[in-house]
Amino acid sequence: MTDLNVLVVEDEPTMRQMLSEMLYAVGATRVVEAGDAESGLEAFQQDSFQIVMLDLGLPDRDGHEVMKDIKADNRQQHVVLVTADDSIDSIQRAITAGANGYVVKPYSREKIQDVVNNYMMVHSPGG
Repeated sequence: MTDLNVLVVEDEPTMRQMLSEMLYAVGATRVVEAGDAESGLEAFQQDSFQIVMLDLGLPDRDGHEVMKDIKADNRQQHVVLVTADDSIDSIQRAITAGANGYVVKPYSREKIQDVVNNYMMVHSPGG
């Protein structure tokens, strides 16, 4: 497997740390953490990430708006939205807006493994 750099944008420190640990456990080689939209966008613009894990409920901006900014910079960027909202409307809105995945909290290793597997399937040679 090639290097897997992941940006985690999550405002809750405990959830951010848990997600980072799970990402390392399922094969991420590097995880960069951001606690709000502004620092997340700054990190995204300064580095290269295969996956962006983006919380919808950020204190400074709506996650959908942050995803639009990320996709404007790189339409092909793999963005997975994370939230406690498991409503069909929220999931449909996320997918329609261009999300590559949607993970409902609480996180589990299986859910995070699925995110990485889905990314690898789409981005592997011949995928």
